[in-house]
Amino acid sequence: MTASVLSTPAVAAAPATYYVDSVSGNDANQGTSEATAWRTLSKANAANLSAGSKLLLRRGGTWAEQLLITESGTQAAPIVVEAYGTGAKPVIKGTDEVACVLLSGDHLEVYDLQVGVEGAGRCEWSGFSVEGDHNFLNRNYITGASAGVFIDEDADYTSINNNEFVNNNVMSVNTDASEMGEEYSNDDSGAFAILVHGDDSEISWNDIRGSIAPSFDYVFDGAAVEIFKGSRNRVHHNISVDNDTFTELGTLTSPNGQTQDPDGTADNVFEYNAIYGDRTRGGMVTRGPYKEEAGSPIEPNGPVLRTVFRNNSIYLTHEDAEGVVCDATCTNQHLTMTQNAIYAKKKSVYAPGVTGAANTYNVLEGDQYQAGDDGVGNFFEDPRFDPANPLRLLAGSKAIGLGKVAYGQIDLNGVAIGSGGGIEAGAYEYAAAQR
Repeated sequence: MTASVLSTPAVAAAPATYYVDSVSGNDANQGTSEATAWRTLSKANAANLSAGSKLLLRRGGTWAEQLLITESGTQAAPIVVEAYGTGAKPVIKGTDEVACVLLSGDHLEVYDLQVGVEGAGRCEWSGFSVEGDHNFLNRNYITGASAGVFIDEDADYTSINNNEFVNNNVMSVNTDASEMGEEYSNDDSGAFAILVHGDDSEISWNDIRGSIAPSFDYVFDGAAVEIFKGSRNRVHHNISVDNDTFTELGTLTSPNGQTQDPDGTADNVFEYNAIYGDRTRGGMVTRGPYKEEAGSPIEPNGPVLRTVFRNNSIYLTHEDAEGVVCDATCTNQHLTMTQNAIYAKKKSVYAPGVTGAANTYNVLEGDQYQAGDDGVGNFFEDPRFDPANPLRLLAGSKAIGLGKVAYGQIDLNGVAIGSGGGIEAGAYEYAAAQR
């Protein structure tokens, strides 16, 4: 009779907490307590992080290294990177790496870091690059990059919440066509706070400022949130100040009409965002399929389908400012705009093919308005924003009570939608005490 051999299933490593201290740490330590902290991110990158593990960086520390997380957590037990101790956020600054922080695993959460040092400590391309799914960035300060956060096309369900983006104002491509040749006349790119190539992201409650840089092609360029080949992303409750454009959307289509974006670019929603600043030239830019008319040359960055722009407030005084732009034979299939409050000096709206039910209950003011018709329920006058309290409404604004549908629960100031007896156009409810 042969003896049976019983095997026990492999047991996953218990989650651990590791500490990294750039001043007092030592990579020869165990890294499992403040007193035995590691010193470098290189050592931390080699740690075996299982689901539920934590990697803690000491406040006041600075690392000129890349932080790389390749392992994955789970929904119930994410891997967490955050700060410990007292003082300033730990700083991860420039190296010759493409990204200062690379998140290639799934279910990762990152809190309370400073990524980048403006002018002196940037990485080659991005502050954060997100390649995995279900990753979450919260309470971070991100500066000095070409792309503060880059969400890769394979990354789904990313959450970018309650972060501060300041002066991500470096062009990654900025060529002078007068010296390089005409083929370089439309290739400039960069100065993105958030660049989204992935799907199903949520970008919310961020403060985004200064994503603007000189450009040979466009005079200036940059965006708070740029979506390229991404679908079903929801961008809501953000403050955007002095970014060249709040958002621009695009895809990639060959001259023969063949898409280079297999799942399309569609169904992105923007709501309850406040967009202002003397340097800002654009609120929202999207596009249809043809440059001029059906059958004309293909728009290489179109079409973008079913973009929804609602309950946003825009106040742009720059002489070239345009609030909402939907060009390249854009139609109601490409844009729906409703319940916005917009002042833009040059044009409140440029969307010649958008008509009727796709353009409703907005308050619009600017030197020009160019849409297919006047829409439904729109008012064409000053929204009356409070100069002392941007972009809240003053008494007498036509935006007060103009809204018909509560698309969210709270406004950009945390006030319950409809709490004062009506639904406003724009990002802010009118204070109940003022009614």
